[in-house]
Amino acid sequence: MAIVNTARKALKLGEVDQAVRFNEPIGPDHEFFVDFSKVRGDFEERVVYRRLNVSVEGTNYRFDSASSSNQKQLFFLGGMRGSGKTSELAKYVKNMHRPECFFCVTCNIDEELDLNDIEYTDILIFQLQKLIFALKSEDVKINEGVLAQMQKWFSAREQEISTAVKAETGMEVGVGAEKGGVLQNLLGLFANFKAGLSGSKEWVNSIRSTFKSKFPEFAGIFNTFIDEVNFTLKAEKVAQEVLFVIDGLEKTNTAESRRKIIIDESNRLHLVKAYTIFTLPIELMRERQRLMQFSYVESFPFVKITNQDGTENAAAFAKFLEFVYK
Repeated sequence: MAIVNTARKALKLGEVDQAVRFNEPIGPDHEFFVDFSKVRGDFEERVVYRRLNVSVEGTNYRFDSASSSNQKQLFFLGGMRGSGKTSELAKYVKNMHRPECFFCVTCNIDEELDLNDIEYTDILIFQLQKLIFALKSEDVKINEGVLAQMQKWFSAREQEISTAVKAETGMEVGVGAEKGGVLQNLLGLFANFKAGLSGSKEWVNSIRSTFKSKFPEFAGIFNTFIDEVNFTLKAEKVAQEVLFVIDGLEKTNTAESRRKIIIDESNRLHLVKAYTIFTLPIELMRERQRLMQFSYVESFPFVKITNQDGTENAAAFAKFLEFVYK
Protein backbone atom coordinates (compact mmCIF):
# COMPACT_ATOMS: atom_id res chain seq x y z
CA MET A 1 0.00 0.00 0.00
CA ALA A 2 1.60 3.26 -1.03
CA ILE A 3 1.26 6.54 -2.90
CA VAL A 4 3.25 8.27 -5.60
CA ASN A 5 4.51 11.82 -5.64
CA THR A 6 4.36 13.74 -8.91
CA ALA A 7 6.17 17.00 -9.72
CA ARG A 8 6.89 18.27 -6.23
CA LYS A 9 6.61 17.58 -2.54
CA ALA A 10 3.76 18.86 -0.41
CA LEU A 11 5.10 21.42 2.06
CA LYS A 12 1.67 22.22 3.52
CA LEU A 13 -1.28 19.98 4.33
CA GLY A 14 -3.42 21.70 1.70
CA GLU A 15 -0.90 20.76 -1.02
CA VAL A 16 -1.11 17.00 -0.44
CA ASP A 17 -3.82 16.34 -3.03
CA GLN A 18 -1.73 18.00 -5.74
CA ALA A 19 1.49 16.24 -4.78
CA VAL A 20 0.33 12.63 -4.64
CA ARG A 21 -1.79 10.17 -6.58
CA PHE A 22 -3.65 7.75 -4.33
CA ASN A 23 -4.66 5.45 -7.20
CA GLU A 24 -1.14 4.79 -8.52
CA PRO A 25 0.47 1.83 -6.72
CA ILE A 26 4.22 1.63 -6.31
CA GLY A 27 6.70 -1.20 -5.93
CA PRO A 28 8.93 -2.22 -3.03
CA ASP A 29 11.96 -0.30 -4.34
CA HIS A 30 10.21 3.07 -4.22
CA GLU A 31 11.23 5.41 -1.40
CA PHE A 32 7.58 5.84 -0.38
CA PHE A 33 6.76 2.13 -0.17
CA VAL A 34 5.39 1.02 3.20
CA ASP A 35 5.37 -2.70 4.04
CA PHE A 36 2.06 -3.58 5.71
CA SER A 37 2.55 -7.34 5.41
CA LYS A 38 2.99 -7.91 9.14
CA VAL A 39 -0.24 -6.13 10.16
CA ARG A 40 -2.88 -7.90 8.06
CA GLY A 41 -4.17 -10.24 10.73
CA ASP A 42 -3.81 -13.94 9.94
CA PHE A 43 -2.72 -13.34 6.34
CA GLU A 44 1.00 -13.80 5.71
CA GLU A 45 2.87 -13.61 2.41
CA ARG A 46 4.38 -17.04 3.02
CA VAL A 47 0.91 -18.39 2.18
CA VAL A 48 1.38 -17.06 -1.37
CA TYR A 49 4.83 -18.63 -1.69
CA ARG A 50 3.64 -21.95 -0.33
CA ARG A 51 0.75 -22.09 -2.81
CA LEU A 52 3.27 -21.58 -5.62
CA ASN A 53 5.66 -24.26 -4.29
CA VAL A 54 8.28 -21.67 -3.40
CA SER A 55 10.48 -22.24 -0.37
CA VAL A 56 11.86 -19.21 1.46
CA GLU A 57 15.08 -19.21 3.46
CA GLY A 58 16.05 -15.70 4.48
CA THR A 59 16.29 -13.74 1.22
CA ASN A 60 16.48 -16.87 -0.95
CA TYR A 61 13.37 -17.85 -2.91
CA ARG A 62 13.46 -21.23 -4.63
CA PHE A 63 10.81 -22.94 -6.73
CA ASP A 64 10.44 -26.57 -5.70
CA SER A 65 9.89 -28.39 -8.99
CA ALA A 66 10.00 -31.80 -7.30
CA SER A 67 6.75 -31.14 -5.41
CA SER A 68 5.01 -29.45 -8.37
CA SER A 69 2.52 -31.26 -10.55
CA ASN A 70 1.93 -30.91 -14.27
CA GLN A 71 -1.32 -29.16 -13.41
CA LYS A 72 0.49 -25.94 -12.43
CA GLN A 73 -1.31 -23.64 -10.00
CA LEU A 74 -3.90 -20.96 -10.54
CA PHE A 75 -3.96 -18.81 -7.43
CA PHE A 76 -6.65 -16.20 -6.79
CA LEU A 77 -5.85 -13.39 -4.36
CA GLY A 78 -9.10 -11.69 -3.44
CA GLY A 79 -9.55 -8.38 -1.68
CA MET A 80 -11.10 -4.94 -1.65
CA ARG A 81 -9.91 -2.36 -4.14
CA GLY A 82 -7.40 -0.12 -2.40
CA SER A 83 -6.25 -2.75 0.09
CA GLY A 84 -2.70 -2.72 -1.31
CA LYS A 85 -2.74 -5.89 -3.44
CA THR A 86 -0.86 -4.35 -6.37
CA SER A 87 2.03 -3.09 -4.26
CA GLU A 88 2.25 -6.43 -2.46
CA LEU A 89 2.22 -8.28 -5.77
CA ALA A 90 5.09 -6.10 -6.98
CA LYS A 91 7.03 -7.20 -3.90
CA TYR A 92 6.30 -10.88 -4.60
CA VAL A 93 7.46 -10.43 -8.20
CA LYS A 94 10.69 -8.80 -7.07
CA ASN A 95 11.36 -11.66 -4.66
CA MET A 96 10.56 -14.49 -7.07
CA HIS A 97 11.95 -13.19 -10.38
CA ARG A 98 15.28 -15.00 -10.28
CA PRO A 99 17.05 -18.06 -11.74
CA GLU A 100 16.14 -20.33 -8.82
CA CYS A 101 12.49 -19.35 -9.00
CA PHE A 102 10.15 -17.79 -11.59
CA PHE A 103 10.29 -15.75 -14.77
CA CYS A 104 7.58 -13.30 -13.70
CA VAL A 105 5.36 -11.63 -16.29
CA THR A 106 3.02 -8.97 -14.91
CA CYS A 107 -0.12 -8.22 -16.91
CA ASN A 108 -1.91 -5.05 -15.74
CA ILE A 109 -5.20 -5.38 -17.57
CA ASP A 110 -6.44 -2.05 -16.20
CA GLU A 111 -3.62 -0.27 -18.06
CA GLU A 112 -3.65 -1.99 -21.45
CA LEU A 113 -7.08 -3.51 -22.09
CA ASP A 114 -10.53 -1.96 -22.53
CA LEU A 115 -12.12 -2.04 -19.07
CA ASN A 116 -15.51 -1.23 -20.58
CA ASP A 117 -15.52 -4.43 -22.63
CA ILE A 118 -13.26 -7.32 -21.71
CA GLU A 119 -13.41 -11.12 -21.83
CA TYR A 120 -11.06 -13.92 -20.77
CA THR A 121 -9.90 -14.50 -24.36
CA ASP A 122 -8.62 -10.91 -24.46
CA ILE A 123 -6.59 -11.51 -21.30
CA LEU A 124 -5.02 -14.72 -22.63
CA ILE A 125 -3.94 -12.97 -25.85
CA PHE A 126 -2.49 -10.19 -23.70
CA GLN A 127 -0.57 -12.73 -21.59
CA LEU A 128 1.09 -14.18 -24.67
CA GLN A 129 2.01 -10.74 -25.96
CA LYS A 130 3.59 -9.76 -22.63
CA LEU A 131 5.46 -13.06 -22.34
CA ILE A 132 6.89 -12.88 -25.86
CA PHE A 133 7.92 -9.26 -25.32
CA ALA A 134 9.67 -10.23 -22.05
CA LEU A 135 11.48 -13.15 -23.74
CA LYS A 136 12.63 -10.90 -26.57
CA SER A 137 13.75 -8.18 -24.14
CA GLU A 138 15.87 -10.66 -22.17
CA ASP A 139 17.13 -12.38 -25.34
CA VAL A 140 15.79 -15.81 -24.39
CA LYS A 141 16.11 -18.09 -27.44
CA ILE A 142 13.03 -20.28 -27.88
CA ASN A 143 13.03 -23.27 -30.23
CA GLU A 144 12.40 -21.97 -33.77
CA GLY A 145 10.21 -24.95 -34.65
CA VAL A 146 7.81 -24.22 -31.77
CA LEU A 147 7.72 -20.53 -32.68
CA ALA A 148 7.06 -21.34 -36.34
CA GLN A 149 4.18 -23.62 -35.35
CA MET A 150 2.71 -20.82 -33.24
CA GLN A 151 3.11 -18.29 -36.02
CA LYS A 152 1.39 -20.61 -38.49
CA TRP A 153 -1.57 -21.20 -36.17
CA PHE A 154 -2.07 -17.56 -35.21
CA SER A 155 -1.55 -16.34 -38.78
CA ALA A 156 -4.37 -18.66 -39.85
CA ARG A 157 -6.60 -17.17 -37.14
CA GLU A 158 -5.72 -13.65 -38.30
CA GLN A 159 -6.74 -14.59 -41.84
CA GLU A 160 -10.03 -16.06 -40.60
CA ILE A 161 -10.75 -12.90 -38.63
CA SER A 162 -9.94 -10.66 -41.61
CA THR A 163 -12.17 -12.75 -43.91
CA ALA A 164 -15.05 -12.54 -41.43
CA VAL A 165 -14.69 -8.76 -41.07
CA LYS A 166 -14.61 -8.35 -44.84
CA ALA A 167 -17.74 -10.47 -45.24
CA GLU A 168 -19.60 -8.37 -42.66
CA THR A 169 -18.38 -4.90 -43.63
CA GLY A 170 -17.19 -5.27 -47.20
CA MET A 171 -13.87 -3.72 -46.19
CA GLU A 172 -10.61 -5.18 -47.48
CA VAL A 173 -8.25 -5.87 -44.58
CA GLY A 174 -4.53 -6.26 -45.14
CA VAL A 175 -2.62 -8.89 -43.19
CA GLY A 176 0.90 -10.23 -43.47
CA ALA A 177 4.08 -11.07 -41.63
CA GLU A 178 6.39 -8.40 -40.29
CA LYS A 179 10.11 -8.34 -40.86
CA GLY A 180 12.50 -9.26 -38.08
CA GLY A 181 12.21 -12.99 -37.41
CA VAL A 182 9.58 -15.33 -36.03
CA LEU A 183 9.47 -13.81 -32.54
CA GLN A 184 8.98 -10.33 -33.98
CA ASN A 185 6.27 -11.65 -36.30
CA LEU A 186 4.44 -13.15 -33.32
CA LEU A 187 4.66 -9.85 -31.47
CA GLY A 188 3.15 -8.17 -34.49
CA LEU A 189 0.31 -10.68 -34.64
CA PHE A 190 -0.57 -10.24 -30.96
CA ALA A 191 -0.32 -6.46 -31.25
CA ASN A 192 -2.83 -6.65 -34.12
CA PHE A 193 -5.19 -8.83 -32.10
CA LYS A 194 -4.99 -6.52 -29.07
CA ALA A 195 -5.53 -3.44 -31.23
CA GLY A 196 -8.51 -5.13 -32.86
CA LEU A 197 -10.05 -5.76 -29.43
CA SER A 198 -10.16 -1.99 -28.95
CA GLY A 199 -11.50 -1.39 -32.45
CA SER A 200 -14.86 -1.68 -34.18
CA LYS A 201 -17.62 -4.02 -33.06
CA GLU A 202 -16.98 -6.19 -36.12
CA TRP A 203 -13.31 -6.65 -35.24
CA VAL A 204 -13.99 -7.37 -31.57
CA ASN A 205 -16.73 -9.90 -32.29
CA SER A 206 -14.71 -11.63 -35.00
CA ILE A 207 -11.56 -11.97 -32.85
CA ARG A 208 -13.46 -13.36 -29.88
CA SER A 209 -15.68 -15.74 -31.82
CA THR A 210 -12.68 -17.09 -33.77
CA PHE A 211 -10.65 -17.87 -30.66
CA LYS A 212 -13.62 -19.15 -28.65
CA SER A 213 -14.66 -21.56 -31.38
CA LYS A 214 -11.17 -23.06 -31.28
CA PHE A 215 -10.41 -22.56 -27.60
CA PRO A 216 -9.23 -26.12 -26.83
CA GLU A 217 -6.75 -25.71 -29.72
CA PHE A 218 -5.82 -22.25 -28.49
CA ALA A 219 -5.20 -23.57 -24.97
CA GLY A 220 -3.16 -26.46 -26.38
CA ILE A 221 -0.94 -24.08 -28.38
CA PHE A 222 -0.57 -21.88 -25.28
CA ASN A 223 0.36 -24.83 -23.05
CA THR A 224 2.86 -26.24 -25.55
CA PHE A 225 4.51 -22.85 -25.79
CA ILE A 226 4.68 -22.51 -21.99
CA ASP A 227 6.28 -25.97 -21.72
CA GLU A 228 8.92 -25.02 -24.29
CA VAL A 229 9.57 -21.68 -22.60
CA ASN A 230 9.95 -23.41 -19.22
CA PHE A 231 12.39 -25.92 -20.73
CA THR A 232 14.48 -23.11 -22.25
CA LEU A 233 14.41 -20.92 -19.14
CA LYS A 234 15.69 -23.81 -17.06
CA ALA A 235 18.32 -24.87 -19.60
CA GLU A 236 19.68 -21.33 -19.86
CA LYS A 237 19.50 -20.85 -16.07
CA VAL A 238 17.19 -17.85 -16.44
CA ALA A 239 14.39 -19.27 -14.26
CA GLN A 240 12.58 -22.50 -13.42
CA GLU A 241 9.08 -21.67 -14.72
CA VAL A 242 6.94 -18.83 -16.05
CA LEU A 243 4.67 -17.10 -13.53
CA PHE A 244 1.93 -14.76 -14.75
CA VAL A 245 0.63 -12.06 -12.43
CA ILE A 246 -2.71 -10.74 -13.70
CA ASP A 247 -3.83 -7.62 -11.88
CA GLY A 248 -6.51 -4.96 -12.24
CA LEU A 249 -9.65 -7.04 -12.83
CA GLU A 250 -11.52 -5.27 -10.03
CA LYS A 251 -11.21 -2.02 -11.99
CA THR A 252 -13.39 -3.26 -14.85
CA ASN A 253 -16.59 -1.28 -15.05
CA THR A 254 -19.22 -3.86 -14.10
CA ALA A 255 -19.53 -6.74 -11.69
CA GLU A 256 -21.26 -8.64 -14.50
CA SER A 257 -18.15 -8.53 -16.72
CA ARG A 258 -15.93 -9.62 -13.81
CA ARG A 259 -18.19 -12.56 -13.06
CA LYS A 260 -18.26 -13.54 -16.72
CA ILE A 261 -14.45 -13.68 -16.91
CA ILE A 262 -13.88 -15.68 -13.72
CA ILE A 263 -17.03 -17.74 -13.20
CA ASP A 264 -18.78 -18.13 -16.55
CA GLU A 265 -15.49 -18.87 -18.32
CA SER A 266 -13.98 -20.99 -15.55
CA ASN A 267 -13.96 -23.99 -17.90
CA ARG A 268 -11.54 -22.09 -20.16
CA LEU A 269 -9.44 -20.90 -17.22
CA HIS A 270 -9.07 -24.54 -16.22
CA LEU A 271 -7.65 -25.53 -19.61
CA VAL A 272 -4.67 -23.17 -19.35
CA LYS A 273 -1.64 -24.76 -17.65
CA ALA A 274 0.66 -22.06 -16.30
CA TYR A 275 1.51 -20.77 -12.85
CA THR A 276 -0.70 -17.73 -12.40
CA ILE A 277 -1.64 -15.27 -9.68
CA PHE A 278 -4.96 -13.62 -10.54
CA THR A 279 -6.37 -10.83 -8.37
CA LEU A 280 -9.99 -11.56 -7.54
CA PRO A 281 -12.67 -8.87 -7.05
CA ILE A 282 -14.07 -8.99 -3.55
CA GLU A 283 -17.64 -9.78 -4.65
CA LEU A 284 -16.43 -13.03 -6.25
CA MET A 285 -15.03 -14.33 -2.97
CA ARG A 286 -18.51 -15.75 -2.37
CA GLU A 287 -17.71 -18.19 -5.20
CA ARG A 288 -14.69 -19.46 -3.31
CA GLN A 289 -15.88 -23.07 -3.00
CA ARG A 290 -16.51 -23.29 -6.73
CA LEU A 291 -13.16 -21.78 -7.63
CA MET A 292 -11.26 -24.02 -5.22
CA GLN A 293 -12.25 -27.03 -7.34
CA PHE A 294 -9.48 -26.04 -9.77
CA SER A 295 -7.46 -23.31 -7.99
CA TYR A 296 -6.34 -21.86 -4.68
CA VAL A 297 -8.18 -18.86 -3.25
CA GLU A 298 -6.91 -16.62 -0.46
CA SER A 299 -8.35 -13.43 1.00
CA PHE A 300 -6.08 -10.38 1.13
CA PRO A 301 -7.38 -8.30 4.05
CA PHE A 302 -7.15 -4.66 4.94
CA VAL A 303 -4.78 -3.66 7.74
CA LYS A 304 -6.09 -4.56 11.20
CA ILE A 305 -5.93 -1.41 13.35
CA THR A 306 -7.66 -2.89 16.41
CA ASN A 307 -7.30 -6.21 18.16
CA GLN A 308 -10.22 -8.55 18.83
CA ASP A 309 -10.58 -7.16 22.35
CA GLY A 310 -10.96 -3.63 20.98
CA THR A 311 -7.50 -2.42 21.97
CA GLU A 312 -5.34 -0.47 19.55
CA ASN A 313 -2.97 -2.43 17.32
CA ALA A 314 0.17 -0.40 17.98
CA ALA A 315 2.16 -1.94 15.11
CA ALA A 316 -0.57 -1.07 12.59
CA PHE A 317 -0.82 2.51 13.83
CA ALA A 318 2.94 2.86 13.54
CA LYS A 319 2.79 1.66 9.93
CA PHE A 320 0.02 4.12 9.08
CA LEU A 321 2.04 6.92 10.71
CA GLU A 322 4.96 5.98 8.46
CA PHE A 323 2.58 5.89 5.47
CA VAL A 324 1.14 9.33 6.18
CA TYR A 325 4.55 10.94 6.67
CA LYS A 326 5.88 9.44 3.46
